Amino acid sequence: SDIIIPDSTKEVTLVLAAREASTSAQLEATRATIFDLDYLDEGSIAAAAQSYGNDKALDVLVNCGGIEMYPERWLDTIAESLIYKYNVMTVGLFLASKYFLPSLKKSEFGTIVNLTSEWASIAEQANDCGTHISYCIPKSALNALSISVAIELKAEKENTAVLYIDPGDVPTKLSRWAGDIDLNDSIQGIYE
Repeated sequence: SDIIIPDSTKEVTLVLAAREASTSAQLEATRATIFDLDYLDEGSIAAAAQSYGNDKALDVLVNCGGIEMYPERWLDTIAESLIYKYNVMTVGLFLASKYFLPSLKKSEFGTIVNLTSEWASIAEQANDCGTHISYCIPKSALNALSISVAIELKAEKENTAVLYIDPGDVPTKLSRWAGDIDLNDSIQGIYE
């Protein structure tokens, strides 16, 4: 897949982390710097941040952790599945933000971008479907985490912002390739 940088007049250093070797091979074609990082392994997150270098500025950290939404019904959800998804989609992103923060602080204006979902909205769940709790609860927790970290960084007068962004219904492996928003359109919309 292509990585699109909408404003190609800017010099961009692209650093990517991947959990699966097959994904890493695809990413290598982008000529980006690749680090192994597993949101379930704090040691791998710390090692990735250390490999990047705490003395180097990092402008943007994009945290993208997701596991498919199923099962649909809450009664079909087991505790292990809920905990596993929480660890990947909330705790892992928390740890990545924490370990990469020294590099983000070295940027003129560092930004943490946590990819979330409209399914994480409590209001949306109340008005729409209220299903898929093993996906929705960890994403809702990620939204709360994003707000809390942003408030704390602002209070400390840090030059780091935290955004939580819903890329929309993009066809990905996570969605079993279902979705009605083109990846390039999603990226352009986020960028704007």
